[in-house]
Amino acid sequence: MSNAIQKLNKLKNPESFIQINTVEGFQYIDKAGEIVNKYHSKDAAPIFSMDLNGLVIKTPRDKIYELKITPQIVWMKFNEIDSLDMIAKLFNTESKLILDILNINKINRIGWRNYFIFEFDNQENQKKYFQNLTKFENGSLSIAKFEIDTKKNFKINLMIQSVVKNDENKTPGVLFDVDIFQTGKIDIDDISKMLNSFKDYLKNKDDFLSILNDTFIQAK
Repeated sequence: MSNAIQKLNKLKNPESFIQINTVEGFQYIDKAGEIVNKYHSKDAAPIFSMDLNGLVIKTPRDKIYELKITPQIVWMKFNEIDSLDMIAKLFNTESKLILDILNINKINRIGWRNYFIFEFDNQENQKKYFQNLTKFENGSLSIAKFEIDTKKNFKINLMIQSVVKNDENKTPGVLFDVDIFQTGKIDIDDISKMLNSFKDYLKNKDDFLSILNDTFIQAK
């Protein structure tokens, strides 16, 4: 499909996840309660579970579906996504609050995973897409995995999967499960800059969108 997707917002983005891997994060054991206190609302504690292995808080902020903190990671799941810009800003704000409480100034990985869905008009077009992807005449794959060379400091793992929407029409689609990440010594002050680099790559028609469009064939 030539120029099938001109802008990323043409795809549905139901879920997004961002994780940083921390170094020397074991002050979590002493500071977990202080983190919970930061998410009290109207004098009520958030819904959470906590033990030595980690802390999970449900809906700590609007748009953040779940927050997980362990001595090794800070992870957030987002839904009701307005934009990638919104997610990047929200994660940057909340992660810095948490890292400050835990006295963490080193991370060695940052990753941003998104589910993007392209919906087809019918099952036949969905079938043709996967047949073209694999060049199978008498069948088609339902899932494929790729490692993408971005020519930049970060990498992408891409999984392409056949999906069906849980609605009355059982709308067929293709899920692009995109995990974009960078490893190495990372300054926490660079979190925002790196997330913006990931976001710009995903939105650029000559970068990630070009890769997606290369997978398409016009199904008429």
